[in-house]
Amino acid sequence: MFRSVPSVRSAPLPNLPRAPAAASATARGEEAERAAAAAALVVRDPTSGPAMGRRILNDALRTMVNADRRGNATALLQPISGVMVSFLNIMKHRGYIKNFEVIDPHRVGKINVELHGRIKDCKALTYRQDLRAKEIEQYRVRMLPTRQWGYVVITTPNGVLDHEEAIRQNVGGQVLGYFH
Repeated sequence: MFRSVPSVRSAPLPNLPRAPAAASATARGEEAERAAAAAALVVRDPTSGPAMGRRILNDALRTMVNADRRGNATALLQPISGVMVSFLNIMKHRGYIKNFEVIDPHRVGKINVELHGRIKDCKALTYRQDLRAKEIEQYRVRMLPTRQWGYVVITTPNGVLDHEEAIRQNVGGQVLGYFH
C-alpha cells in the first residue's frame, strides 16, 4: 500500500560502531555523535554561506550588463546591499544608468534600475584590493580599456568614490569594481 521513497543523501554517513540496545545512555550519546558527524559531512551549496555576501554586488552588476546587452529598459536586482546602492549612485552620477528605485529595503529588498544603454562592461572584485592614492591612476590604466571613459569604484574613509573623486580628495582605499 505504502511506497517507500528512497532517501537522498549528499554524502555517505561514517561507519560508527553501534551500541547494543541494553546500554541506552551510551546509545543515545553515540547516536548524537553519529548525527553530528553526518551534519558535518553535508555538502553545502556553493552559493550559500560567507562567499555569497561578496558575490551579491558582482551578480547584480552582471545582471545589469546582460539586460543592457539584450536591449532591456530595466533590470531587477535582488538581493541588495548598501554597497550596491552606493555603486549605483556613482553610475547614475556619471550617466551610465538613468535612475534606480529601492523597493522594500528593510526586508529582502529589490532594486529596479532604468538602463541607459551605455554599459559595455561592469564588474565587482570579490577580493578587495588595497590602493594608495598614488596607485589609483596606474590601476585605472591597467583595468579600463581607454582613458576616455570608464570609472574604478573605490571604498575609502570618505565613502564610496570613483577614481577621479578619490584622486581629487587624495585618499586611497579598497577597489570595489569598475564600469565602462
